[in-house]
Amino acid sequence: MPALRTGLGLQAGITALFALALLILPGVSTPLYVSLSGFAMAAILIASGKLSDYLKVFVSVYGIGYVLLAGSKTLATMGSLPAVVAALLPPAFAATGAVVFAGVVLAISHWKPVRDITLIADPYFANRDKPTKEIGLFRWFGRTEGQIGQRLVALSIFVNFADVALTLRFNFFYRDLYNSIQEYDQQAFWYQLAWIFVPLALLNIAIGMFDLFVDSSLHIRWRTWLTHSLYERWLGAGTHYRIPFTDEDADNPDQRIQSDVNAFIQQTAGVSIRLLSQAAQLVSFIVVLWTLSRDFVLPFTDMVIPGFLVWLVIAYALVGTWLTHLIGRPLIGLNFRQEQVEADFRFSLARNRIYSEQIALLRGERAESTRLATLFHAIIDNYIGIIFRRIKLIAFTFSYRQASAIFPLVIAAPSFFAKKITLGALQQTSSAFGSVQESLNFFITSYLTLASYRANTIRLGSFKRAMTKAEALSAAGYGLVQGNETTGEVVARNLTLALPDNREIVTAERLTLQRGKATLVTGPSGSGKSTLFRAIAGVWPFGRGRVDVPAGQSALVLPQRPYLPLGTLRGAVVYPNTTDQFTDAAIQDALIAAQLPQFADRLDEVDSWDRRLSGGEQQRLAIARAVLTKPDWLFLDEATAALDEPNEAAIYRMLRERLPGTTIVSIGHRSTLHALHDRRIDMQPVDDGRFTPREVSSTVVAQ
Repeated sequence: MPALRTGLGLQAGITALFALALLILPGVSTPLYVSLSGFAMAAILIASGKLSDYLKVFVSVYGIGYVLLAGSKTLATMGSLPAVVAALLPPAFAATGAVVFAGVVLAISHWKPVRDITLIADPYFANRDKPTKEIGLFRWFGRTEGQIGQRLVALSIFVNFADVALTLRFNFFYRDLYNSIQEYDQQAFWYQLAWIFVPLALLNIAIGMFDLFVDSSLHIRWRTWLTHSLYERWLGAGTHYRIPFTDEDADNPDQRIQSDVNAFIQQTAGVSIRLLSQAAQLVSFIVVLWTLSRDFVLPFTDMVIPGFLVWLVIAYALVGTWLTHLIGRPLIGLNFRQEQVEADFRFSLARNRIYSEQIALLRGERAESTRLATLFHAIIDNYIGIIFRRIKLIAFTFSYRQASAIFPLVIAAPSFFAKKITLGALQQTSSAFGSVQESLNFFITSYLTLASYRANTIRLGSFKRAMTKAEALSAAGYGLVQGNETTGEVVARNLTLALPDNREIVTAERLTLQRGKATLVTGPSGSGKSTLFRAIAGVWPFGRGRVDVPAGQSALVLPQRPYLPLGTLRGAVVYPNTTDQFTDAAIQDALIAAQLPQFADRLDEVDSWDRRLSGGEQQRLAIARAVLTKPDWLFLDEATAALDEPNEAAIYRMLRERLPGTTIVSIGHRSTLHALHDRRIDMQPVDDGRFTPREVSSTVVAQ
């Protein structure tokens, strides 16, 4: 597919030459409109050069479909195909239907909801990554993952196009079958059943099975790639930390990545391919319906209205579509809101599980119960709104569907009873009318799905925009900059740090953290100590100035509340490294040094360690990480605040002894910390609520 996708001009040229051959070669009796539609297809292919990668696949496939359909029908009329095969082919105008279908794709590509969808879908089909190894389905189908995705979409379109052609052929089969019944032609009846129906039925079953296999393979490959891409981007370069500072509505990223991605892929593949197959069905059966009602006489009158049934079914469907949209439009907002309130309730339940000990100690069960009840009532209130809106929508759609079943018979029956049309023609008219109506009613029958689809697209779009803005914050020219410091020092110059509301909190013309000198940063709460650490770590996005760190040196920041990942104790100690980077002996030695000898023989035990360990034990486990990784710089943001003073002093002495090459920079409030550091920097107020770091004194490390 990439050759076609990048060479639509070449495909256009081949299509035009094919159409010209149909037009001028002797002995070819293809209808003129089929030949002319080939030139239209070539023009559409050329105009599609700037389409999204996803939509280019559709246009290219339908260009191929035109050539195959027109070519096979031409061979059939020339007698070059077996009679059994020729009997199964759809009418010649199906080729023109492919052209119209490609034109529809080109037209809707400029519609904003479609652009929103392709912005999310395109990265998968444009990627040049190697095929995902974890998934064996269709791995051989391309050299890159994007190429496999393109070819699976193309294959799915071909399968659906074949299904439409088969449906069209069934329409003519039923016409011939019912005509044989009306004419008491037993031989024709059994011929239709044995030689037409049986092959068509077997082909229909095979197409259905293969379609499910292809769609499922596309879904699992696409979801794997997109999920991995999103969480890698979300976790990359501190993006997850900066998203709350953007102005995008991107709450609950877990829901976006786990739930919305799955729904988006399912709906995109399902809706887009089904929508376009319905369009192909619409074009094909409109021609059938026009042919059947070319000289239609209005019942109970002598008035002839060419193509009356076509105009009638279009008007009937348009009125139904407009009323459906009018009734169901509020569902888009209601579905969006439902996902929000459900996620808020789920998040609150998860927080109660995480902070169960604190809630129990504070006797906060009643307050939590009240808060959960409020959140759950929001779910119920919104869902009641959805229920009543859906009842209104279903009442209309069910009524519309019931009326649709008999409407074409009511219109065509007078002609049948007047013996102007045969029983087969009556049945074909009813079937064609139903097929056209089904295609036009796609919007009606799929409104609930489309409303949910639009809400999912909006949520994923806002999440991607939030990540883009968060990445822009990272690249805005402040925060941690990997400079060219050769002195081995961390240096901040002309630094101003602000809060998300742009209120400045820290200002410093020059701040130097000297290599090899343990430094204690003190100051009142809210003076910007932790913000300063975040700026040095390169994750704080608000402010201006420059922070340079020694190139090639490692740093480890330990916050007051450590992060303990799910899994084994071994994984929690070595985080963020992998477990195979350290020996058991090294991990056990680090635990013993951090005063956790009781856990040294429990490395492979799986538990919720953030709940199993006390606050002091969690902080000592984080200290064990520092002992294990031996960073050049160790930033402790009240990382020993949960320890008593003697244990805290012992931990600091151990760090100085075990990590002689590590420079320690601490934030703390206890006066006992002064003697454990070589120098102290105090955050002192200057003006307008701002603080500046100033060196106050030097102390001798307590022995």
